[in-house]
Amino acid sequence: MPDLPFVIGSAVTVLFASLTQGATGFGFVVISAPIMASYLDPKLVIPVLLIVGTTLNFPLMVHTRREFSIARIWPMMLAGVVCTPIGTFILTRLDAPQIKIILGVVTGTVAVALLLGLQRTARNQRLASIPVGAASGLLTGATGLAGAPVILFFANQGVEQRQFRADIIYYLAGVSLSAFPSYAVAGVLTLESVQLAAVLLPAGAAGVFGGIWLSGRIPALVFRRIALGIVLIAAVIAITSGVTG
Repeated sequence: MPDLPFVIGSAVTVLFASLTQGATGFGFVVISAPIMASYLDPKLVIPVLLIVGTTLNFPLMVHTRREFSIARIWPMMLAGVVCTPIGTFILTRLDAPQIKIILGVVTGTVAVALLLGLQRTARNQRLASIPVGAASGLLTGATGLAGAPVILFFANQGVEQRQFRADIIYYLAGVSLSAFPSYAVAGVLTLESVQLAAVLLPAGAAGVFGGIWLSGRIPALVFRRIALGIVLIAAVIAITSGVTG
């Protein structure tokens, strides 16, 4: 278990990240992973966030069940599930600085693209979603960042806000659940990761329910921009930490 100051810092990070997740449908791993990986071993951070994030998705799934449609996302989810074990294999071959740099580059790219509103709509959304799901699965296994390609894809397609939120919540739940067997087989899912996840779960639960409450009371766009600004800062920190070793 990490020292107490690191645990407290992680709890604060998880609280804000889950608040964002509850309010917008995404942001938990995108925010928390680069921040926590800057002071903890990324190979501990990734399974911890997988456990916490997957658990926190269940109340969000109940909350968004009426907006969700499996028909919209099943090709992407299937591709993600198939490619997740490959990503896990990649994770076992990477060292900590490499993981930090990947986390920083991916999350930073997502933040910049969404802040700038870059958009080029694909004509056949279902067909285009398959490589997006494959990329997401690889990132799920290697870094825990299942949502990064999907967030960009949905934003690029101009998906309606409630549909965006519901579909990404259910997608993340499905792909994240598929990662547990490969993490366990690869030895990434350890007793230490389970213990730290259990300690951080109350902060995550408080954040998710707070985010659900906020979702109908503040403009999602405002909250999203604040969160993306923090993601961008966290990405720079992660890259710097990775480069300096």
